[in-house]
Amino acid sequence: MADDLRPDSDQNPALRRAALVAGPLLGLALMALPAPGALDLAAWRLAGLIAWMVTWWIGQAVPLAATALLPVPLMPALGIAPVAQVTQSYADPIIFLFLGGFMIAAAMQRHALHRRIALAIVAAMGAVPARITLGFMLATAFLSMWISNTASTVMMFAVALPVIGFVGENSPDDARSRRFGVALMLAIAYSASIGGVATLIGTPPNALLASVLATSHGIEIGFGRWMLIGLPLSVLMLLACYLLLTRLLYPLANLMPDGADRVIARERAALGPMRRSESRVAIVFALAAAGWMSRGALDLPLSDAGIAIAAAIALFVLPAGGGTGAGAGRLLDWRDTAALPWGILILLGGGLALATGFERTGLAEWIGGGFAFLDEWPLWLLVMAVAGLTLMITEVSSNTAVTATFLPILGAVAIGMGLPVEWLMVPAAMAASMAFMMPVATPPNAIVFGYEGMRMADMVRAGLWLNILGVGLITLVMWLVAAPVLGL
Repeated sequence: MADDLRPDSDQNPALRRAALVAGPLLGLALMALPAPGALDLAAWRLAGLIAWMVTWWIGQAVPLAATALLPVPLMPALGIAPVAQVTQSYADPIIFLFLGGFMIAAAMQRHALHRRIALAIVAAMGAVPARITLGFMLATAFLSMWISNTASTVMMFAVALPVIGFVGENSPDDARSRRFGVALMLAIAYSASIGGVATLIGTPPNALLASVLATSHGIEIGFGRWMLIGLPLSVLMLLACYLLLTRLLYPLANLMPDGADRVIARERAALGPMRRSESRVAIVFALAAAGWMSRGALDLPLSDAGIAIAAAIALFVLPAGGGTGAGAGRLLDWRDTAALPWGILILLGGGLALATGFERTGLAEWIGGGFAFLDEWPLWLLVMAVAGLTLMITEVSSNTAVTATFLPILGAVAIGMGLPVEWLMVPAAMAASMAFMMPVATPPNAIVFGYEGMRMADMVRAGLWLNILGVGLITLVMWLVAAPVLGL
């Protein structure tokens, strides 16, 4: 589960100050100009508001979630949409799906279930360097399908450090041990981003896509249906990442000394036997996941959001099973929710408010008409161009902000070309989670960049190749998987 709210301290203070002033100036300047052609005045004012918000998002002039609240006062004041309609976007069902997912993740972290799952996966892979790397990748990717990619990266980072330290202490070749450390850290960061693509709650762009498709185009993509598309892409990307890191860029043969598996064993032993609280959280989590994946086939009366909230309520109701600390009281306490990434929920709501404005004012239709020349492009090239452009912009900006801005526009462009909107919107949402080159691109990248052996060139080189592979695999999955699943 991705949380792409990077701290303001990551951005240059001068750039933040410039963006703070430039945002409203640019927006108001656009609004003061005459609306072009037959474009409605409300649509032109919405364009000005979008310019303001995008400038603040890119420059991180204020926290991203605070920028996402601008539609609440400004869309009604500018005559774009009434406040009741604007605020509905901040209570969209997809918001509650994410809220329930956040609470399940909080319970897993409170009772250390996520750590037990991760260590079990790593231990099962054996002590060969490439296998250990694969184990860390699978564990990180699996956790990121359900919990924050930041939390999963921080945890796996902490588990990886003693393994890297053991190799460094017992290897006569410092260059080889550094190569292993870099490969393992990059594998963790990249897997955290890749894993989130597999589920609707894994990363905000997926959730935004599902909601915009439902509200603006009447197309429903449920949890299980998305996994039929997202999971194959995640598997292919993980395989490509594994081969790239361990076979091409950082070969790991003849490196690992005996005893590395004991490092992992010590970490597992420190957890002790599984407590009742862990097993109960695991049951709730498994039931929720099963409900999400089988809801359509079983024709369940609950929506994906309903299943998520039902699971969250169960965590507040069920006893933890005795003991002290995390084992006392209920499986989840309201105090545990203080650390939830509430800002992401607001950011999602702001993106949906903009999407609603696009449709209400006719701005989407006007923009779509301006891209009629793309009819001459082959569809495969158009899909690849959308994925590549989205990915490049995400390297320097919030993936949620990028998709919130792009999805309504791409939907309009597709309609203007006579294409099903999924052909352009789905690859954009996928690509928004595939930024691997820069430390500021994602929280996982920033975390592993703190590893002392990591250099900027390491991340840029590996990330560039993985970005290229990502664009190609997204295009391939659109043709071979998404098209038949979505009936395109």
